[in-house]
Amino acid sequence: MPAPAAVAEENGVRAALYAALAHLFIASPTNELLRHVADARLLLADDDSPLVAEWSKLRQVARAADVAAVRGEFDEVFVGTGRPLVSLYASSYMSGQQRGQLLAELREDLAQVGYQRAEESSEYEDHLSALCDVMRGLVTDEAESADGFDKQKLFFRNYLAPWYGRVCETICQTEQTVFYRSVAKFTNVFFTNEAEYFELA
Repeated sequence: MPAPAAVAEENGVRAALYAALAHLFIASPTNELLRHVADARLLLADDDSPLVAEWSKLRQVARAADVAAVRGEFDEVFVGTGRPLVSLYASSYMSGQQRGQLLAELREDLAQVGYQRAEESSEYEDHLSALCDVMRGLVTDEAESADGFDKQKLFFRNYLAPWYGRVCETICQTEQTVFYRSVAKFTNVFFTNEAEYFELA
C-alpha cells in the first residue's frame, strides 16, 4: 500500500487537474489561466507516462496561445448560434438515457454526496465542467471520508466513463479546434488514467 503522504500528494495532483479541466470547459481561458497551465509541471512518480507527455504538450500550446483566438475558438465550437458544433453535456452521448432521466439520477446522486447545482449556474449538472468540479471535490474530500474513494469511483463510472472518449474524439475531429484539440487529448489520457486507477486500486 502506498504511504498516506504519497496518496495525499497524488490526490492533490488529481484534484488540481480536475479543477483545471472544470475551468477550461466552462469558459474560454483567461491569460492568467493560460499562464498557470503553461507554468505547471506534473510532479508524478512516472515522468515518462502518457499523462505527463500530454500535459507537456498542452503546456506548450497554452504558452503559445493567443487569448482572443482561444476565446473565438471556444465560442465557435462550444457556444455558437443555435446548436454548438460540440456538446459538452453527458446526455448528448449516453445513449439509452433521456436528458430528464439522466439529470434526475444525477441530482439524486449529487445530493447523496452533499453536492447541488449552484443557484447562479446557468448550466445543467451533466455539463463536463460541472462533473469535473464534482470529481475535484470528491478527491479533495477523500482524506476526511472513509468511503471517499468509493464515492469517486462510483461517480466516475456512472457519469464520466461512459462518454468521455466520445466527446474527446469529437473535439479532436472538429476542424475549428486548435487549443481545445490539445485540451481534449490531455483530457482523454487523464480520464483513461483515472479509469485504470479505479480498476487497479
